[in-house]
Amino acid sequence: MGPTWEDPGVRFAPPSMTPAVKTLLIVNVVVFLVQSFLPGLSPTAGDLWMRWLPITPQTWVEHFPLVPVWQLLTYGFLHGEPMHLLGNMLFLYFLGTMLEGEIGSRRFLAFSGVAVVLAGACQLFLGLALQQYGIVLGASGAVLAIVCAVATMHPQARVIFIIVPLTLKTLALLYVGLDLFYVLYGLSSHGSDGVARFAHLAGAGFGYAAVRRGWIWRDPLREVEGWRERKREEQESTDEERLDALLAKISRDGIHSLSTRERAFLKRVSQR
Repeated sequence: MGPTWEDPGVRFAPPSMTPAVKTLLIVNVVVFLVQSFLPGLSPTAGDLWMRWLPITPQTWVEHFPLVPVWQLLTYGFLHGEPMHLLGNMLFLYFLGTMLEGEIGSRRFLAFSGVAVVLAGACQLFLGLALQQYGIVLGASGAVLAIVCAVATMHPQARVIFIIVPLTLKTLALLYVGLDLFYVLYGLSSHGSDGVARFAHLAGAGFGYAAVRRGWIWRDPLREVEGWRERKREEQESTDEERLDALLAKISRDGIHSLSTRERAFLKRVSQR
């Protein structure tokens, strides 16, 4: 087991794998392998891959308003180089398993998905506003959301970063501070280091806010099920009122006074 929330000490053991994190790790690695070998097998397919799956701001400009909105999700499964993939997957494994164990697999996937889309959208639109047209790819925005979420939940929990024991709060502040520094430096020098810093900061901000505002505990599927149940109850209540009115009409004017629609309604209610 890895560090536990109750024990602020540090243990030199990997955390237990969780289902959603395992799936995301496999998908990211498989996608990276396909991305690496595809250009050699088919240069045309490789070009199409890099044009339509990462966030390509130039494509959004050229095809507006028929923009490739799917890029706001697919870019998060692509990585530019092995170290880019390795870094994100290590954070996903060590901290993603912590978060998934805390909130459950379904909430974790929903949280990660929203983080990917939000981080990508922020990078795309702020980049366009600053005339930065570089391709955006990588799960770093979602990973920073995970880092900041677990750091907000348990700021004093300690982990080993490389060889240094750090609290999660310190780790999150280091990464956010570094990204903020590069953003401010880039704005002052009217340049960019080629890293999607806006995506990182957007993900970090979302992770913090999701915990503070309680969004991270929302289960989208359960909420949809609850909404459907409420609509069903409302419909049944409305049907009961309408049924009472029709029965009163029959008692007063006879069955022949009913319209075709009213007869169909009575038939539907009787079949429940």
